[in-house]
Amino acid sequence: MNLPMWLRSGIARIEAGSSGYLDQVGWIRTRAERVARDARGDPMPWFTYPAAHLLSERVQPDWRVLECGAGMGTLWWTRHVREVVAIEHDMAWADKIAAQCSARLHRVAATDASAYLKPVTSTGPYDVVIVDGIFRNECLEIAPGLLTKEGIVVLDDAQREEYRPAVDVLLRQGFKLLELHGPQPVSKHPGCTALLYRDANVLGL
Repeated sequence: MNLPMWLRSGIARIEAGSSGYLDQVGWIRTRAERVARDARGDPMPWFTYPAAHLLSERVQPDWRVLECGAGMGTLWWTRHVREVVAIEHDMAWADKIAAQCSARLHRVAATDASAYLKPVTSTGPYDVVIVDGIFRNECLEIAPGLLTKEGIVVLDDAQREEYRPAVDVLLRQGFKLLELHGPQPVSKHPGCTALLYRDANVLGL
């Protein structure tokens, strides 16, 4: 039957929400609840789904992880790795996250990058440094010095041009860049989560 385009488009939208990819990864639920959860309802990092999938397949229980910006990802990481250290400037949000997990969470002032990063500047080395909060360029700048030899950096919202100068600095230091574009929890807009890694890395890339 040759259905009109408007009707086929409507059917496609229904299929996407009821049995397609977005339903399978749990996006419909995250959009409704406005919180990052997977299809089972468990916390997940607020990364693009391709990035979250890759990390979930390769995460190792002996890792140390630093999060610049705490959130649902903090809850996910504490379930999968040995130790999670996080910094967060929103005190109420930090209290909410800390009450739900074992992460060592530093509540920090948002006055400037130096104050924000001070609690973690000497706490490395880490297998993963996640940059997903405020002062992202400054976080990227110090990230290499906080990594193990095989450690990686995860930058969320990597599509934003304002982070490109700091990314380019890491590329000049020998890091490689893998940009994982796609849908992400809650948001109806696509995003990009980038992995910055060296030849030898914990992900085996």
